Amino acid sequence: MKEEHFKKVVEEFAEGIVIMDEFRTIFYINHKANQITGWKVGEPVPYCSYCQLREVSDHEERCILANDHALPSFRSHIPNYVDSETDFEMSMNKIKIEDEIYRVLIIRNPSQMNQQEKVKTQELLIHETMLAQESERKRIARELHDHIGQSVYSIYLGLDGIKRHVNSPEYSTRLEKMNVVMEDTLQCLKRLTKELRPQLYDNLGLESALQSSAEDWRHLYNIQLALNMHLPNELKFEHDEGLHLYRIIQEAVNNAVRHGKATAIIIDIYKVDKEIYFQISNNGTPFDLERLNGTGLGVKHMKERVNMLNGDIKWISNEDGANRVEGYIMLAN
Repeated sequence: MKEEHFKKVVEEFAEGIVIMDEFRTIFYINHKANQITGWKVGEPVPYCSYCQLREVSDHEERCILANDHALPSFRSHIPNYVDSETDFEMSMNKIKIEDEIYRVLIIRNPSQMNQQEKVKTQELLIHETMLAQESERKRIARELHDHIGQSVYSIYLGLDGIKRHVNSPEYSTRLEKMNVVMEDTLQCLKRLTKELRPQLYDNLGLESALQSSAEDWRHLYNIQLALNMHLPNELKFEHDEGLHLYRIIQEAVNNAVRHGKATAIIIDIYKVDKEIYFQISNNGTPFDLERLNGTGLGVKHMKERVNMLNGDIKWISNEDGANRVEGYIMLAN
């Protein structure tokens, strides 16, 4: 096919085609893309509404379609000169020509995605949401520890210093009560910081984080708790697999105590081939299956985390009062 014929075919495509460089400057735009967006060669391609608000880390692509393992397609609103109300379905590919990186953006009029694409899109959006939640948890935990925690501790020290110079029994008693409140507040901040983001996980990994949390849960809930971990020392988690497993176990323990009124819990974690199995048994009241299948966010997030890691999870109750949450996740490597 001659070059001019090839250009004519691309120009007459039913889908909009935009070729841009690594800085998102338009290098080529076909008739359909220009018709539905009004963009022109030399202009920068704007980010869609979702990507404009998306929280990203350093060196991470803001465009959700430009990342590794990106969505096959994505539907969102993109700024344009033609129709400010319309959402577009988009997909993107990266090509390399003579050491230059270009991205080919394909824009379609809103259309019904097939079921497989819908499922894939939903799974990846859930993954993005989970990553955003963990990033926000980490930020809030750091803020609690570095700023609010330090401020409360300074107030506590100040009150303790004032107390030594107060001779009035009445005011001494009041200051003592204020000191107790401040101590409780500091402990509460420490607990919240750990729940939001276990620092030991970031420093030493899943096993250390769970051992520390198990000790905290024993004292916080006044329960008997046994943690049995049978994982090889050389095991390395990827893509926050260990953190997702930690969150699943954390939610299972919280549910057992708060909803099931459990006083004894046993946590078993072990590896078989490329799968990590977990089982959280407790002596609380039987699970409410209607609640499990309902809209409870905690249980919903547990299911989402497991599905994201190509695993499964089940809730099992027996008449003798023994309950357990069991399941597995697949390791990437």
